[in-house]
Amino acid sequence: MQATALCGIAAALFVCGTGAVAQTGSMDCTRDPSTHVKLAGGDQSSPTHLQLARKISTGAYFDLNVCDAELTIKGGKDDMLRVSVDFDSGAPKLPAADYLQAFDVTPQNVNLKLYLPKRPRAKVIIVLPASIPKTQVNLVRGDLSFETDRIYGERRINVVSGHVDLLANEDSYKTLETSVLLGSYHDHRQRKRDAYGMFSETLSGTGAGSIDVNVVKGSLDLKAWD
Repeated sequence: MQATALCGIAAALFVCGTGAVAQTGSMDCTRDPSTHVKLAGGDQSSPTHLQLARKISTGAYFDLNVCDAELTIKGGKDDMLRVSVDFDSGAPKLPAADYLQAFDVTPQNVNLKLYLPKRPRAKVIIVLPASIPKTQVNLVRGDLSFETDRIYGERRINVVSGHVDLLANEDSYKTLETSVLLGSYHDHRQRKRDAYGMFSETLSGTGAGSIDVNVVKGSLDLKAWD
């Protein structure tokens, strides 16, 4: 993918440029949130912790937007979507639940927005039901670990600034497209490959579904799933 295409992705998310994180739609990562989603019964909330769980309909799409986090996305074994947010290095300015800007669940779509601060950085773990056929993850800043072997269908990841660990065996996708505008790419699997600067590559696998990973500034590591 060319630089202009990746900058287009960044602009669509937030802004393409050094240290620039502006806004997209109703999600503004440049200021503290003034409103937040009302929690449901059974949700857990404290100044440094937030835990959510929702039953998801088979076939519902998942759309995630996060301002800043150490983000881990895993595949689950049931029809529950689970979200946990923890500030381990200190309490943020607002209670953890105040950073939840959207959590809309319908039979067709799940829309989750976490308006998390740059400091202290939150640790976010999301467990997705296996029945989700399409997943999109947009992360402005931070680190992302994504387990593709337990998350199926169409998977798209966009990171403006940060690092991505993609756990992906060849049998977890039919096509894998990776792009880095400014940074580094490392395939630690059997094929072994390193690249620096601007890089893009399309690989074929033995499985089903697609994976599309775009990093504007940062690094991307492909690792085998044990």
